[in-house]
Amino acid sequence: MNNNPPNSPELDFSLLHIIGTLVRWRKALSILVVAATLLTAVLSLFIPNYYTASATFIPANEDKQLFDTENGENNSLYGDEDEVDRALIFAQSPILIDFMIKKFNLAERYEIDNSSPKGEDKVNKRFRKLYHVKKNEYSGVEISIEDVEPLFAAQMLDTLIQKLDMLYKNATADNKKMIINTYENTLNDKKQELRQIMDTLMILRQQYGIYNVEQQSLLLASLIVQTESSLAESQAKLQIYTQKGGERDSIINLEARISGYSKKLALLQAENTDLQTAINLNKFNKGRDIILFYEAQVESISEELAEIANKFAQFRSTANSPTSSLIVVEGVQIPKIKSYPTRSLLVVGAAFLAFVLGAAGLILLETYRRVDWQKYVNPS
Repeated sequence: MNNNPPNSPELDFSLLHIIGTLVRWRKALSILVVAATLLTAVLSLFIPNYYTASATFIPANEDKQLFDTENGENNSLYGDEDEVDRALIFAQSPILIDFMIKKFNLAERYEIDNSSPKGEDKVNKRFRKLYHVKKNEYSGVEISIEDVEPLFAAQMLDTLIQKLDMLYKNATADNKKMIINTYENTLNDKKQELRQIMDTLMILRQQYGIYNVEQQSLLLASLIVQTESSLAESQAKLQIYTQKGGERDSIINLEARISGYSKKLALLQAENTDLQTAINLNKFNKGRDIILFYEAQVESISEELAEIANKFAQFRSTANSPTSSLIVVEGVQIPKIKSYPTRSLLVVGAAFLAFVLGAAGLILLETYRRVDWQKYVNPS
């Protein structure tokens, strides 16, 4: 048989009962709250003030694609998401953390014995608790260090950024060397290719007697037209002189001219000629297209060579530049206001917690007093 139903009056607490309990015990509850408040206020005075030195930077554009003339993003001053992620990795790397711990003798500063691996791990964890790195919404890297001395916090952060910049540069140095070597090899290959094409072009010019396609084309056309015109004119004069009984000397002179013009025209239009330097239409037509092709090759490779050389000069200047690889957007400043603790919040929080716990304890105590425990001990 259940002697204590759920709706037993002795366990039936209403809001009025709770308020009544707190009113009856208000003095004790007040003493508890005041005591907790005073104790927290006193203890909070022993908590050292911490100051946060912070900075924001964006990695510079270190990785440029080779010989790219269309993608304008390669000329951007700032790095992309991959470079930001790389900076985050270096900023949280064990190498950087160990450097900071040894550089500023943080084991002694944090009063931790680091003579054992466990002690070293404690120093590491302590520094990481006071050191924060994150990527903000604008793809920048926010970095901060906390310490009890504002000047020391700023000095630590400034040194850390310098070390991080060196690590970042060293990480991209091999890639820059590879790019420089690739540029140099490409330039040498292009120069060799240009020399070979120019040598071939020189041989073809001598073979076909073509040194300026445009001018020689006009010259050939003009010579042929003039020669044909002069030949026709001389032939017409000879015919008239012969029919009219002209002087013998004039006829001989005209015949000589006609012979000369005919030979000249034959030389200009001959299928084959042994004269390597002769201006010949047939030879010109045979060599014109191949000469134009190699001239276009020379022009194209020369332009490409000049463009690569220009980009190489720009990249080498950037690669060898002593400027920082990290663009600091917000520089390190000595903090003037402590970041924590906020003692007023601690005191208010302690007072509230003391009130809640005290009220809960009083309610439990009142419940205990109202219950007839003999019914549970001797249910008969």
